[in-house]
Amino acid sequence: MRHNSVFRPAEGAILDLESLQAIATGENRLMSTFLDWAWPSSSGLVLSGLELDGEWTSGGPPGTVRPDSRADTAVVSPGQAIVTSRSGRRYLLSVDKALEVKWPTAAGSAVRGVLALVPQVDAPSKSKANVAREVVSARLGFVKPDRMDDPHLLPLAISLGNGKDWITDLRRVWPPDHTAIQNLLKQFEQLEQTIWRAEPEGSVWDRQVLGRNWVRYQTVAAAALQSARMNIQMRPSTTLERIRLLTALYDQLNRSVERAANELLQFAGATEEASPYSALTGGPGGDSK
Repeated sequence: MRHNSVFRPAEGAILDLESLQAIATGENRLMSTFLDWAWPSSSGLVLSGLELDGEWTSGGPPGTVRPDSRADTAVVSPGQAIVTSRSGRRYLLSVDKALEVKWPTAAGSAVRGVLALVPQVDAPSKSKANVAREVVSARLGFVKPDRMDDPHLLPLAISLGNGKDWITDLRRVWPPDHTAIQNLLKQFEQLEQTIWRAEPEGSVWDRQVLGRNWVRYQTVAAAALQSARMNIQMRPSTTLERIRLLTALYDQLNRSVERAANELLQFAGATEEASPYSALTGGPGGDSK
C-alpha cells in the first residue's frame, strides 16, 4: 500500500532525509489537490492579479483588455498563481513587482499569439554551498497558440485577432467585485431587458414546448438569468466555473427566449475561436472537463 510521509516534530526525534522530504512535498501535494478540485487537468491557475495592462473593453469575451498600441512592452501586474515547473512540481508563485516583456514584433500589441508566464526554478545565486532550498521566479514570454496547453506554461492572455484586443479570462480566479465580473453583470442587465421586450418567436415557441402563454417563456428565461447573476455574485469563481455557468444559462435561454440566447453568444464572444467561451456552443476554445 502506498503512503505519504507527513512531517511530525517531536522532542528528541531524528530529523532524517525522509522527514525533510515530507516537508518538501507537502506544498506540492496541497497545490495539486487544490487544482484537482478547482480545475481538473489544469496545470496552473492565476489566484490574483497578473493582469495585462490596458483598458477593459465592453465588447468581446469577458475580461477582454486593449493594451496601449503605442507601448513597446506588455506589462503584467503583480499577483499570485499556482504554477507547474518543467519537472512537474507545483509551486505557489508570488510576484511582487510588475513584469514586462517586449512585444515580439514591431506591430506591438497587434501581434498574434499567447502571452504566458513561465516559472523558473534555480539554486540561490549568492550561495556557494549546496543549500537545501531553491528560488522560484517568473518570466514572461510569447508562444504560439498551439503551445498554450504546455504544462509548464501559464497563459495570461491571448490575442483576439482584431489587432487590438487580448482575452485575459483563460485560467483565472476572479472575485465578485472584479472589473470583468462587474462588466459581465452589466451585460446581464441588458440581457434581462431583451428577455422582457422579446416578442413570441423561435422554434421553442413554435413547438409550444411551454404552452401558449409567452410570459411563461419569459419567466423561465428571467429566472435562469437571476440564478446565474446570484451565483457569480456570491463567491470568487474560476474561468472554468464561469464557462459552465454561461453554458448552463445559454441552454436555459435556448429553451425559452431564443433571442436572448443569441445575444448571450454575441457578448460572451462564443464565436471567437480564441475565446474559452466558444465552449458554450461546443467549440474548441474551452476546457469544460
